[in-house]
Amino acid sequence: MAGERTDPWQWRALLIRELALPSRQEEVPLTEALGRVLAADVTSPEDLPAEPLSAMDGFAVRRADLGAGTPTGEIDMVLPVLAELPARPGHVGALPPGATARIMTGAPVPEGADLVIPVEDTDADPFGPAPERVRIRLAGAPRVGRHVRRRGEEVALGTVLAERGRRVGPGLIGLGRALGIGTLPVLAPPRVVVVVTGDELTGAQEVTAAGAVRESNGEMLVAALAADGADASWRHSGDDPAALRAVLERAAAEADLVLTTGGIGSGAYDVVKQLLGELGAGTSRFAHLALRPGGPQGWGRLPGGTPVVHLPGTPVGAFVGHHLFVRPLLPGVDPAPRRLPLGADGGDRGDRADGGDGRDGGGRADGVGRADGVLRALPGLLRRDVEGRESVDVLPGSRLAPYGRADALVLRDGGPGALVLPL
Repeated sequence: MAGERTDPWQWRALLIRELALPSRQEEVPLTEALGRVLAADVTSPEDLPAEPLSAMDGFAVRRADLGAGTPTGEIDMVLPVLAELPARPGHVGALPPGATARIMTGAPVPEGADLVIPVEDTDADPFGPAPERVRIRLAGAPRVGRHVRRRGEEVALGTVLAERGRRVGPGLIGLGRALGIGTLPVLAPPRVVVVVTGDELTGAQEVTAAGAVRESNGEMLVAALAADGADASWRHSGDDPAALRAVLERAAAEADLVLTTGGIGSGAYDVVKQLLGELGAGTSRFAHLALRPGGPQGWGRLPGGTPVVHLPGTPVGAFVGHHLFVRPLLPGVDPAPRRLPLGADGGDRGDRADGGDGRDGGGRADGVGRADGVLRALPGLLRRDVEGRESVDVLPGSRLAPYGRADALVLRDGGPGALVLPL
């Protein structure tokens, strides 16, 4: 009789707590930092803008020169235009009292001026040369600072631009360039080696021998790891314990984290469990989780302390296990699932949701109202309706096939809707 199954969320929390990966910091050029994870807070080295700038095409004036206007607050006056200030490098002199300067958007505001009158509020030709005099008409008295970008208004010196642990996006690249930042402190990508086990696996394009299976877990997991910023590679080992021991020793020497797939069931050829479980080295712990597919799982440490996570050999089981139990270990990944409503069909299609082994699949794809406490993982497709409300559809299909177009992992836990992890 099968024993009590482990709760998947407790297993996930255990791995996060026990398998913290080492972090190494490196400084990289700003142009090479996209997608990398910050190793430290990034602060502004200067004010932005570095000096007051015009936010409009118009005329820079002193507020005091406009007076109070008429009893109703209207202003109608003529001022001499003493300068032309385009948005270009160069010295800008002070504005004397009782005068104005034509100014373009982005140009430095001259000393003494404290607001900009838009060209639309004057009689000046927006496209002609600067006039000698300009008439200003305003319905009300403007405030000091109107249409002027103050020094440090956008970013003040010392402001935290992005926190440690954030992933660098295009916005930070642009902001860094605007502030003259040349490099960013980022985490070195975690080094992950995937070890795929099984004598039946082949990398050949053509399967000629009976019982041979094209290997897919290695490339699939390396792609998933690379998408989250890891430096990943994979290698294959058969079902011989001595050969597997040698492969794992080499992987541990060059990796921050090792993943294995396959060999963790209860059969006579489950080489990973034989080598590292209770009857072997005893350095890994194995359990069967209340999860379909992906119930068999394991974790431990290899010689030298390198952490190892053991995933099932079925492609869908390995895929689900990676997203639930490996991604939370990687820096810069937000692995928290969101609860979303299901699409109109609710996923109740009766499709098989297993990873190639009916014992691990549960058969039906719905999982609605089940009282067995099993978390069911299904392929999904996120969608938004015309009002922007997000939901998720469960995709039909067997085993790995629907994951070819899925963009979400749908987790049916008996609650309303489903928990969703983006892929």
